[in-house]
Amino acid sequence: MLSRRHLRIRVMQALYAFYQSEPKDIRRTEQELLNGTDKIYELYLTQLQFLLELAHQEEMYYKDTPASMVTGIRKTAAYTLKSLAFIQWLENDKTFNDLIKKKKITWQQDNDSVKKAFHHLKNQEAYKTFVQSESHTADEEVTALKWIMKEFFSKTEFIPHVLEEKNIYWAESIELVEGIVIKTCENGKGTNNYHLLPLYKDAEDDVLFMQDLVQKTIRDDSYFHQLIADKTKNWDAERIAMVDIILMKMALCEIMNLSTIPVKVSINEYIDISKDYSTPNSKSFINGVIDKLVIELKKEGKIQKIGRGLKE
Repeated sequence: MLSRRHLRIRVMQALYAFYQSEPKDIRRTEQELLNGTDKIYELYLTQLQFLLELAHQEEMYYKDTPASMVTGIRKTAAYTLKSLAFIQWLENDKTFNDLIKKKKITWQQDNDSVKKAFHHLKNQEAYKTFVQSESHTADEEVTALKWIMKEFFSKTEFIPHVLEEKNIYWAESIELVEGIVIKTCENGKGTNNYHLLPLYKDAEDDVLFMQDLVQKTIRDDSYFHQLIADKTKNWDAERIAMVDIILMKMALCEIMNLSTIPVKVSINEYIDISKDYSTPNSKSFINGVIDKLVIELKKEGKIQKIGRGLKE
């Protein structure tokens, strides 16, 4: 569910908060990192539950809408959200519904937002076309769900705003979880063999990765800071974005302490993250500094990789 890139971003955010805080508490930072990451799973369940609530609003709309004063005809739909195999699975899956109850996930207090969402949906031409068709292929169902997810979690602001108010940890993860919900839809396409995705690919290994990265970056902060300072003497310290400094420290930590990850993978990962979270010049800046440091650290024997294909 969460890739290593997502885990690195979570650590970067935790370190940013750590460096900004007073007093600095490593244990608190680590605990908030893990708690915040766990909350992503609740966001996943909440987005899935939103689809059910949207389907319910649609059902009530067609059920309660009176006949037209002009034609005497009630509004009907040949195909509704509740007709989708994925929505039917959500409605009946015991594991999903047990988790919803256990974690007390509800949209009840935000019912007006759900109503607003359906009002927005029913006025879209894509939705009107969807409900006029009497049947849909598995691919068409997934396409419809993808469109709905993007319509409410990427294009409009009111549903993400509701989610951010529900939990402060969710703001940076809404788009990520949108993709995971879509992947859940795609996994059972055509077979109706849907299942909830886990939070981690390997829970023990991924949690350890985050703990090592945050602990060792903080532990060796002064050393990494000096390494970076030596390579940026011609730069005004105030002009270097704080996120760039954190990403370079994380890269050095990973390169020097996490022996099973190839150097090039670490460098590329942090360069990619800088594209989304820092300045337009960060990519080339971070690449230049880390490349020079890696050459020196290798000469000094301070980079040791283990495993097939990692030794240089």
